[in-house]
Amino acid sequence: MRRMNVTRRWGWVCVLAATLVACKDDKPSEVPDAGPVETGPAALTEQEPNERPEQALDITRDSTVTAELTAQPNKADEDWYRLAPSAPRVVDVTVSGLPGGDITLEVHDRDRNRLAAINSEGDGKPERFPNLYVEKERWVRVAPARKGVGGAYTLTVKMRAPNDGEEHEPNDRAVDAISLPLGQTVTAFLGHAGDEDWYRVELPEAAVPTPPPGEGIPAPNDTQGAAPAPQGAEALQGAVAQGAAAAQGETPSPAPGSESGAATGTPEEGAAPLDTPPAPTGTFAGGEPPAAPQPQGAAVAQATDAGAAVPPEPPSVALKIELSAVDGVRPEISVLSAAEAPLFSLRGKEGEALSLRNIGVRATDRVVYVVVKGGWTGTGKEARRTFNSGTPYTLTVTQEEAGANAELEPNDELYKATPLTAGSYREGFISPKGDVDHFVLRTAEPVLAKVELSGVERLDLVLSMVEPPQGDGQQETVLLRANDGALKEPERLNNVACSGSCWFRVEGASRKVEGKWVKDFENAEQPYRISITTVPDNGGEEREPNNNLERAQELTPGKAVRGTVFPVKDTDFYRLDLSDRPVRTPLKATLLGILKVDVGLYLHRVQPDGKLTLVQTADRAKGDQPESIRFSAEPGVYIFEVRDAKNREANFQDSYQLTVEEGEQ
Repeated sequence: MRRMNVTRRWGWVCVLAATLVACKDDKPSEVPDAGPVETGPAALTEQEPNERPEQALDITRDSTVTAELTAQPNKADEDWYRLAPSAPRVVDVTVSGLPGGDITLEVHDRDRNRLAAINSEGDGKPERFPNLYVEKERWVRVAPARKGVGGAYTLTVKMRAPNDGEEHEPNDRAVDAISLPLGQTVTAFLGHAGDEDWYRVELPEAAVPTPPPGEGIPAPNDTQGAAPAPQGAEALQGAVAQGAAAAQGETPSPAPGSESGAATGTPEEGAAPLDTPPAPTGTFAGGEPPAAPQPQGAAVAQATDAGAAVPPEPPSVALKIELSAVDGVRPEISVLSAAEAPLFSLRGKEGEALSLRNIGVRATDRVVYVVVKGGWTGTGKEARRTFNSGTPYTLTVTQEEAGANAELEPNDELYKATPLTAGSYREGFISPKGDVDHFVLRTAEPVLAKVELSGVERLDLVLSMVEPPQGDGQQETVLLRANDGALKEPERLNNVACSGSCWFRVEGASRKVEGKWVKDFENAEQPYRISITTVPDNGGEEREPNNNLERAQELTPGKAVRGTVFPVKDTDFYRLDLSDRPVRTPLKATLLGILKVDVGLYLHRVQPDGKLTLVQTADRAKGDQPESIRFSAEPGVYIFEVRDAKNREANFQDSYQLTVEEGEQ
């Protein structure tokens, strides 16, 4: 009986044990203790001594430190703090001002090398470093700006995880520059007066552009790097080839930039078919009758007269830089080469964004630096660099779509002019407000150029031909100026004589706003296009500028000269020298008119003092009817003046023709 009872007890024990095990398996697993929950910034108190980095108070998370600087007459007290977050953090550090004193905030590395110094505000005002990047540890030094100053202050530290696409401070040197890929946007602060933000932009190999037509490509008669050949030999071959194509009934391709497919350029741009009537040589106008067909030898001779090609300009890359506006900040932006040589710089207006187009850098550069900082404001003791520690800016750098045809900034001065190539074009922007762009055409032989500037929304553009200063202390001279159009309308210059180098300027016109004349046109979204075509200068066309006595074009009796009355109020002077004649010379001058313009012909005699005396006129204002003057001229120098009789119309397309003949007619 006892044995049976023992057996029953052990049975119940086993059942109870099994039940307990099953109940234990059903219980949820316990969560490990995560430690104290951070409900706010840690409240810390400065602990003296802390005048050295090794005595610094550790700060590992958001904290508010109550501290005091002791006023000492012979030295400035200093307090050190060690920022040591457990993971990379962006740290916002603020130190309150000292009553009646100026406080400074510095950042050092572990070896006590100063990385940044902030002292942007005055007495009693706080200092702030809004975006210090701390990967492992950094030291912060707080001290008065002058000896003998002290008092209580509060150090506030806020930490957050870094975001993609934001700067890592400090980045005020090339070695610390933030990598900024083309097309990406970075968010950053100009957080204190001495802040400079450096960005490293890498240009891909694919960014090297293909040169525009005629640029960087050997011209047909360019013998550089080849065995010597007669000048223009390959141009001659091209002319013969086109003549063969014409003989077979094929239509040669029109020259780039020519009107109605007519070959109006030099042989580098395209020659006229040999067996068909060519376009009028040396003219851009469409109102003259076609010239007589030339024999093949004459066309070949014309092809060989093009002259040597001008050496190509080195290729460049154009960048677009967009910088957002920040209240109170006058932005300064620079582009530097890998050697930190300045390529471009601009100072904006306070509180305004910058959209910079066609910033030119060399295609051979693989790396450039973009530097952003706050510009100066105020004068004298009130002068200071602008900053804003509370509002970030954004910066984006992209490559321009125009490629090799882009205008290249900076080109606001003549010696920085963007090169133009005959038969080609450039695209540019008037941005920011008041932007001025210069271009240069270089030629190996005398040519006549037609320059066309397209219209742009919101812009009233001005196109000018400019002569560089002719000596030390001299100013540049505007030789021609076209501003016939208004908003959106194009501008042109006709028959511009160029032998060597010619400079052109594109800018916005002046306009009156609230009683003041200003140049504030701007459009950073839509480009203008400046294009240029040339023809050889064979003496049969006017040579602009010829609008005064000093620039009057020489006339040859019996040889006709053609020209245009353009732009409005254009005046063309022609000089006839009869000073070596022993007796009077009978003259007959005939001026063939044009549509729209009532051309007038005026004959002046040049007096010994250089002044002009009007001796005869022909300005009946009969539309396109001819005007003529008959005159018996005493020995001397005479000027024929051609212009619109009413000085109010112009015609860029049609040409007048002036012929002066000697003898009784």
